[in-house]
Amino acid sequence: MSSSEAGRPSAQRLFAAVLPPDAAVAELRTALTPLHTLPGAPDLRWTGPEGWHFTLAFYGEVPEDATPELEARLERAARRTGPFALRVLGAGHFGGRALWAGAAGGLDTLRLLAGRAEAAARRAGLPME
Repeated sequence: MSSSEAGRPSAQRLFAAVLPPDAAVAELRTALTPLHTLPGAPDLRWTGPEGWHFTLAFYGEVPEDATPELEARLERAARRTGPFALRVLGAGHFGGRALWAGAAGGLDTLRLLAGRAEAAARRAGLPME
């Protein structure tokens, strides 16, 4: 039985993110290639380049009926934010499970956009902690 059949609206696990340009993805992929040969690397679940992003806000489970308003508010937030430059700088891992790459450059604008992504969710009626 699906969740909608059980009387609950269906939901999606959502987040807002900035996607790096293709050139940055290619450069990062080249830099990561040697890591695939390290001991234990084959046991890890590697995310493909299509999943690489800078997270702005994590929304968790969002009811499908809230998604259109959230999308509209995120679109407005993105339009209100001018272009900015980022570069990949530094890297590390969360525990033994997730690799991360840091950013440098337009961090003030990135933070502004992240704040706008969170505000968009609150205005769309989603709880943000």
